[in-house]
Parts: sequence; C-alpha cells; structure tokens
Amino acid sequence: MGSPDPKPRGCLPAIACIALLLFAHTVGASPDSPVAVDVGVVLASNEGTTMDPALSSIRNQLQSMFTYSSYRMVDRLGRTLNVGETGDFRLPGNRSMRVTPVPSEGTRVRLAVQIMEGDRNILTTTLGLKRGGMVLVAGPTYEKGVLILIISAK
Repeated sequence: MGSPDPKPRGCLPAIACIALLLFAHTVGASPDSPVAVDVGVVLASNEGTTMDPALSSIRNQLQSMFTYSSYRMVDRLGRTLNVGETGDFRLPGNRSMRVTPVPSEGTRVRLAVQIMEGDRNILTTTLGLKRGGMVLVAGPTYEKGVLILIISAK
C-alpha cells in the first residue's frame, strides 16, 4: 500500500483492513456448508460523543482501535451464501461490497471481498476467520467521518 499515512489515527486512508476479532466460541460446520454473512455498517466520526447501543458488545474494541468520539450503526445487512455464491451488499455513498465464500478447512471461513465505489474498485481481499468470528474493516470516508464495516460469518 505504500508508505504509512502521516495523518492522525482518526484520519484513515481510503480503506484499511484493521483487525480480526474472534469470539470465545466457534460454530461447528462442514467447510462447504452455507455461510451466514452479516455486515454492520458503522459511521465513526468526531461529531459528538455518541456510542450506539447496538455497538455495546464491541465498544472496547472500537475505542481501542480507533480515535473517534462517536460511533453510530447506520445499517445492518445479511444473507446466507453457499461456497462460490456471490452476495452484493449496498453501502452508503454509492458504494457496494461483493462477498463470496471460498473453500476453506475445518471451522474456518474464507471470504473473497471486493468493495466498489461506483465502477471503481477500492479494495479486493480475502478474509479468513473462524465461524462466529468477525473482522473490522475501516474506511472509506463518508459524510464527516469514516465507515467501519463489521463483517462476521457463521
């Protein structure tokens, strides 16, 4: 991605994969069973000091990873996908995300993820996590803050 951005932590580059968070439990499933993908869309900003109650379970993670003063859930999207099946998720700001579960082993889930802004690809990656785990992906900018995507798979 190049040299580090000299901006403060609150000003993120267009897209930055941030962290993999695992729950204490894992859900047993065969590697080729359907994957329930859930995407929480959070607007993080320094406008006010609100913490959306819907985010209370990950409050500590958000505050330890980001320096924003306000976190608001703006949308929650979900669908169940088979391995190889692509699901489209509409994001704010003329953006979209395509998620395709790809083959994996054991209790792991691999998701091929592509985030688009109009016709422009702004991120292509493959995320690996345990069933029941989640990944936080921060960026791009939106309104007076940034979007944080909470991607989980069961």
